[in-house]
Amino acid sequence: MKKSKKKQLVMSMIFRVANLWQQKSAGMPDGMTLRQFMLLATLRNFPDKKTNLSALSEKFGGTRQNVRQLVNALAGKGFVCMEQSDKDRRETMISLTDKAKTFFDEHETAGEDLIQPVFAGVGEKSLDGALECLETMLANLEDDSPRGVADEDE
Repeated sequence: MKKSKKKQLVMSMIFRVANLWQQKSAGMPDGMTLRQFMLLATLRNFPDKKTNLSALSEKFGGTRQNVRQLVNALAGKGFVCMEQSDKDRRETMISLTDKAKTFFDEHETAGEDLIQPVFAGVGEKSLDGALECLETMLANLEDDSPRGVADEDE
């Protein structure tokens, strides 16, 4: 198979995996979506379980607008609290609520339960290759300057 065809296939499969994973995760507790859960898990990894919208957006890998929509939905469900920063009134701070902390305590394996079936049968070598590929793709997407360098495999 030609290299350009493989690249198209990889891109197509990434979207397909993401969509199928989201569909299969529709039965999460408390009516939470996969994206909402992943945003909560991202927020949980910040010191003090609190950060501003910009830092959360960057760490999550979404636009401020999309992350704000997720935060608003989670705030409506009582999982996060939004407040103005004491240091800068223009900045919105997001933090986990007690309900979110209880959710993680009660559903300690929720993240693993989402991951395990998807990666069943995937070996360490395959994971290493996938990680290397995805890290390079992310670096290319995050880099504003065009690479202009030929692929190492060519």
